Amino acid sequence: MKKKSSSSGILDAKGFTLIELLVVVLIIGILTAVAVPQYQKAVWKSRAVQLFTLTKSLATAQEVYHLANGQYATRFDELDLDFDNLSSAATASSHASVASADAVRYNDMFELVINKYGNEHFATTVFKKGPYTGCGFVSVQTSSVLDKKLYCLEFYNAANYSLPAAGDFCTKVFGIATQTATVSGSGSRFYPMQ
Repeated sequence: MKKKSSSSGILDAKGFTLIELLVVVLIIGILTAVAVPQYQKAVWKSRAVQLFTLTKSLATAQEVYHLANGQYATRFDELDLDFDNLSSAATASSHASVASADAVRYNDMFELVINKYGNEHFATTVFKKGPYTGCGFVSVQTSSVLDKKLYCLEFYNAANYSLPAAGDFCTKVFGIATQTATVSGSGSRFYPMQ
């Protein structure tokens, strides 16, 4: 930006020096380094809350079905719950034990599974992609190992999941500090929600 010429006839220039520009770039870089991880954490927290809500809805529908029929549902079409916006699959990508051919609902981000392994019944929801693939929630209806309650879930030795250290999802994203159990053979860590 130029000003009128001074009495000496030399033009006075006004602008930013290189040092000033570098300081501004440095400040923006520092703010970005702090803000981006916090933003990503907030995004995953909101996705986790959505998944948690779906798990609670599925668990409630299972309990209603159990009260009416004396057993837990093995198919989504048996439940008083509508998942029209989710696709149906015969198998789960999470390697969960699927109760029937109509026991998986999914979208590109997560899947819901009605699990049955012997006499044990679960409702599982897990992320299918992202840094928390294989993490989610499980509602235990019947189990010889776990109490009948809702758990935060981390698969940690499934062949197609490479998860970070224990607690990276349940503790860092959802704020649950205490791990209840690692069920041998399941490759899962459970953190109680209630």
